[in-house]
Amino acid sequence: MWTHPESHPGEYLRVRFLEPLDLTAADLASGCRMPRSRVSDILAGKRRISADTALRLGAFFRMEPAEWMALQADWDLGRAAQDPGIVPLDPPGFLLGPLGATPIAHQRPPRPVLQVPEGSPGELAAEAPSPLYGAVHEEVRYADGTRAMVARVE
Repeated sequence: MWTHPESHPGEYLRVRFLEPLDLTAADLASGCRMPRSRVSDILAGKRRISADTALRLGAFFRMEPAEWMALQADWDLGRAAQDPGIVPLDPPGFLLGPLGATPIAHQRPPRPVLQVPEGSPGELAAEAPSPLYGAVHEEVRYADGTRAMVARVE
Protein backbone atom coordinates (compact mmCIF):
# COMPACT_ATOMS: atom_id res chain seq x y z
CA MET A 1 0.00 0.00 0.00
CA TRP A 2 0.99 3.64 -0.31
CA THR A 3 3.85 4.51 2.03
CA HIS A 4 2.98 8.22 2.35
CA PRO A 5 -0.27 8.45 4.36
CA GLU A 6 0.25 12.22 4.65
CA SER A 7 -0.17 12.44 0.87
CA HIS A 8 -3.55 12.82 -0.78
CA PRO A 9 -4.80 9.82 -2.81
CA GLY A 10 -4.52 12.03 -5.90
CA GLU A 11 -0.73 11.96 -5.50
CA TYR A 12 -0.86 8.17 -5.32
CA LEU A 13 -2.92 8.15 -8.51
CA ARG A 14 -0.47 10.46 -10.28
CA VAL A 15 2.78 8.82 -9.06
CA ARG A 16 1.74 5.17 -9.27
CA PHE A 17 -0.50 5.19 -12.34
CA LEU A 18 -0.53 8.27 -14.56
CA GLU A 19 3.23 8.90 -14.71
CA PRO A 20 4.32 5.25 -15.25
CA LEU A 21 1.60 4.70 -17.88
CA ASP A 22 2.21 8.11 -19.47
CA LEU A 23 -1.46 9.06 -19.09
CA THR A 24 -2.81 12.58 -18.82
CA ALA A 25 -5.69 13.73 -16.67
CA ALA A 26 -7.74 13.99 -19.87
CA ASP A 27 -6.88 10.36 -20.77
CA LEU A 28 -7.98 9.19 -17.33
CA ALA A 29 -11.17 11.25 -17.39
CA SER A 30 -12.08 9.88 -20.80
CA GLY A 31 -11.28 6.28 -19.86
CA CYS A 32 -13.23 6.48 -16.59
CA ARG A 33 -16.08 8.46 -18.16
CA MET A 34 -15.96 11.26 -15.62
CA PRO A 35 -15.44 15.01 -15.92
CA ARG A 36 -11.86 16.16 -16.42
CA SER A 37 -12.40 18.74 -13.67
CA ARG A 38 -13.03 15.90 -11.19
CA VAL A 39 -9.77 14.19 -12.14
CA SER A 40 -7.84 17.47 -12.01
CA ASP A 41 -9.25 18.31 -8.57
CA ILE A 42 -8.34 14.83 -7.25
CA LEU A 43 -4.81 15.08 -8.65
CA ALA A 44 -4.44 18.54 -7.05
CA GLY A 45 -5.64 17.22 -3.68
CA LYS A 46 -8.73 19.43 -3.73
CA ARG A 47 -11.30 16.65 -4.00
CA ARG A 48 -11.93 13.37 -2.23
CA ILE A 49 -12.20 10.03 -3.96
CA SER A 50 -15.91 9.26 -3.69
CA ALA A 51 -17.49 5.83 -3.96
CA ASP A 52 -18.44 6.60 -7.57
CA THR A 53 -14.87 7.62 -8.41
CA ALA A 54 -13.50 4.53 -6.63
CA LEU A 55 -15.76 2.32 -8.74
CA ARG A 56 -14.61 4.01 -11.93
CA LEU A 57 -10.89 3.93 -11.02
CA GLY A 58 -11.26 0.31 -9.90
CA ALA A 59 -12.83 -0.72 -13.19
CA PHE A 60 -10.34 1.25 -15.30
CA PHE A 61 -7.21 -0.01 -13.50
CA ARG A 62 -8.63 -3.52 -12.78
CA MET A 63 -8.47 -3.03 -9.02
CA GLU A 64 -10.88 -3.38 -6.16
CA PRO A 65 -12.73 -0.09 -5.53
CA ALA A 66 -12.23 -0.72 -1.81
CA GLU A 67 -8.51 -0.06 -2.26
CA TRP A 68 -9.25 3.47 -3.49
CA MET A 69 -11.71 4.00 -0.63
CA ALA A 70 -9.09 2.75 1.87
CA LEU A 71 -6.55 5.26 0.54
CA GLN A 72 -9.08 8.05 1.01
CA ALA A 73 -10.06 6.85 4.50
CA ASP A 74 -6.40 6.65 5.59
CA TRP A 75 -5.79 10.18 4.36
CA ASP A 76 -8.98 11.49 6.02
CA LEU A 77 -8.09 9.90 9.36
CA GLY A 78 -4.57 11.26 9.17
CA ARG A 79 -5.92 14.77 8.58
CA ALA A 80 -8.60 14.65 11.29
CA ALA A 81 -7.72 16.42 14.51
CA GLN A 82 -7.88 14.39 17.68
CA ASP A 83 -10.26 16.06 20.14
CA PRO A 84 -8.66 15.81 23.62
CA GLY A 85 -12.02 16.74 25.16
CA ILE A 86 -13.54 13.33 24.37
CA VAL A 87 -13.68 11.03 27.37
CA PRO A 88 -13.82 7.37 26.28
CA LEU A 89 -16.89 5.43 27.37
CA ASP A 90 -16.01 2.94 30.09
CA PRO A 91 -19.25 1.13 30.97
CA PRO A 92 -18.98 -1.19 33.98
CA GLY A 93 -19.56 -4.82 33.14
CA PHE A 94 -18.83 -4.51 29.41
CA LEU A 95 -15.90 -4.95 27.05
CA LEU A 96 -15.83 -2.46 24.17
CA GLY A 97 -14.07 -3.35 20.94
CA PRO A 98 -14.46 -4.09 17.25
CA LEU A 99 -17.27 -6.57 17.96
CA GLY A 100 -19.30 -3.97 19.84
CA ALA A 101 -20.30 -3.97 23.52
CA THR A 102 -19.93 -7.43 25.03
CA PRO A 103 -21.12 -8.16 28.58
CA ILE A 104 -18.42 -9.46 30.89
CA ALA A 105 -19.44 -12.86 32.27
CA HIS A 106 -20.05 -12.77 35.99
CA GLN A 107 -17.54 -14.57 38.18
CA ARG A 108 -18.45 -18.13 39.05
CA PRO A 109 -19.43 -18.94 42.59
CA PRO A 110 -16.71 -20.70 44.61
CA ARG A 111 -16.40 -24.41 43.93
CA PRO A 112 -17.62 -26.63 46.71
CA VAL A 113 -14.91 -28.28 48.78
CA LEU A 114 -14.79 -32.01 48.26
CA GLN A 115 -14.81 -33.86 51.57
CA VAL A 116 -12.94 -37.16 51.50
CA PRO A 117 -13.74 -39.63 54.26
CA GLU A 118 -10.88 -40.49 56.58
CA GLY A 119 -9.21 -43.79 55.95
CA SER A 120 -9.78 -43.63 52.20
CA PRO A 121 -6.97 -44.68 49.92
CA GLY A 122 -4.45 -41.88 49.64
CA GLU A 123 -5.54 -40.24 52.94
CA LEU A 124 -6.81 -37.06 51.25
CA ALA A 125 -8.24 -34.66 53.78
CA ALA A 126 -9.93 -32.14 51.51
CA GLU A 127 -9.49 -30.45 48.17
CA ALA A 128 -8.85 -26.72 48.32
CA PRO A 129 -10.77 -24.51 45.92
CA SER A 130 -9.10 -23.96 42.58
CA PRO A 131 -6.66 -21.06 42.73
CA LEU A 132 -8.46 -19.41 39.79
CA TYR A 133 -11.64 -18.95 41.80
CA GLY A 134 -9.77 -17.10 44.51
CA ALA A 135 -7.74 -15.08 42.00
CA VAL A 136 -7.60 -11.33 41.80
CA HIS A 137 -9.04 -10.07 38.52
CA GLU A 138 -7.66 -7.06 36.77
CA GLU A 139 -8.54 -5.24 33.60
CA VAL A 140 -6.19 -5.34 30.59
CA ARG A 141 -6.52 -2.93 27.65
CA TYR A 142 -5.34 -4.01 24.21
CA ALA A 143 -4.08 -1.75 21.41
CA ASP A 144 -7.33 -2.10 19.43
CA GLY A 145 -9.33 -0.69 22.37
CA THR A 146 -10.65 -4.02 23.62
CA ARG A 147 -10.71 -4.54 27.37
CA ALA A 148 -10.53 -7.92 29.12
CA MET A 149 -10.63 -9.19 32.68
CA VAL A 150 -7.75 -11.55 33.45
CA ALA A 151 -7.08 -13.60 36.57
CA ARG A 152 -3.91 -13.05 38.50
CA VAL A 153 -3.22 -15.84 41.01
CA GLU A 154 -1.47 -14.63 44.11
